[in-house]
Amino acid sequence: MSIMIRKAREDDFYKTFLDMQREIDNVFSGILSGGSGMAPKGCKIPSVDVYENEKEFVFEFELPGLKKEDIKIAVEENVLSVESIQKETKEEKDKSYHIIERRLGCFKRQFTLPENAEPENIAAKYESGILELRLPKKEKSKPRSIEVKVE
Repeated sequence: MSIMIRKAREDDFYKTFLDMQREIDNVFSGILSGGSGMAPKGCKIPSVDVYENEKEFVFEFELPGLKKEDIKIAVEENVLSVESIQKETKEEKDKSYHIIERRLGCFKRQFTLPENAEPENIAAKYESGILELRLPKKEKSKPRSIEVKVE
């Protein structure tokens, strides 16, 4: 008796459609939010939530399946960059695959930081596929008064 494995063609079409929609959404959300939604060819754009509170700006990236050493975080000229290059999953010759959906690739996201962010004190935590970056806000400068003598 042999088992018939049905390949999910409809699911593949639907997944492709959703991937295209997500790419388009990411391009426009990046442009509108000051981040770069553009990714090099073959690269994926990870989902990210960005919010702020009184003390800090918080970035939460969805990066399932990555090791923390595969993630590169940098701030240069007030631009935050988060990137990774992963090797694609290779098919093993001694296995007969029915479905292969897990593909790894590269990604890169960039965000122009607000002027009141302190990138020198950025903190990063990676847990359960979520990368959390916390950027403290600069203290508000207190207004000061300088008396000028007229001669």
